[in-house]
Amino acid sequence: MTTNLYHTIHELTQTSLVKAGISLRSGGVSTKPYTSLNLAWHVGDEHTAVFQNQQRFSDSTGINTLKYCNQIHSDTVINADNIQYSGWIVDKQDTSENTGDALISSRQGSTLGIFTADCVPIFILDIATPVIGIAHAGWRGTYAKIAVKTVLQMKTTFGTEPENCLVHLGPSIQKCCYEVSPELLKQFSDQFGRDVHNGQCLCLQTANLCQLVDAGVPYKSISISPFCTACNTEDFYSYRAEGGQTGRMLSFIHLI
Repeated sequence: MTTNLYHTIHELTQTSLVKAGISLRSGGVSTKPYTSLNLAWHVGDEHTAVFQNQQRFSDSTGINTLKYCNQIHSDTVINADNIQYSGWIVDKQDTSENTGDALISSRQGSTLGIFTADCVPIFILDIATPVIGIAHAGWRGTYAKIAVKTVLQMKTTFGTEPENCLVHLGPSIQKCCYEVSPELLKQFSDQFGRDVHNGQCLCLQTANLCQLVDAGVPYKSISISPFCTACNTEDFYSYRAEGGQTGRMLSFIHLI
């Protein structure tokens, strides 16, 4: 069994405050169209395969507890320190009271996770407190400024200052592949400036970068993955490139 099941977010882990990464799609047991390390139950994959994949990922990363939410493309931020469940084998957990698209925590040993297959996973670390956050930003969440709202909720709840934050935008669909309607491009251009589009393609990374800088996160403290999920389906799942039926990666951040 391969142990190289995830891509480490070195921009954050070099602080020695967190372990952070995003799962790759190889090294699991799922069959097409979920080949092979699908970690999400809700996409239609065989539950026995997902269970084995989660066990393999847990063994590889050392993660045996995980707090997550019922993602709905919203701007809702959840204080994970109030979540009672902590199971990694997520099929058995009830997330109905934990509906949203971002999580924050100040609790040492806490692991937060979100599932993606093109949307932007946003990892946030307040190096001063310390506090962690993670957000799921599709175009709806990005337009609703979920990245900024996560940082601001970290400030309200735990005293985080934006200038103390390191932020990483993980592998996701990028402006080379994310073609959208002219109407949506105009909405984003009006909100975040003309740099958010490349022809008919939208750049979610630029939109998230702009809102974070405007909120006080230093530009130099924000890093962006060069990997486009739609261009790299051998390594990542892509909802857009794979016709809407595929697996999900897990992005996680663990406060050491």
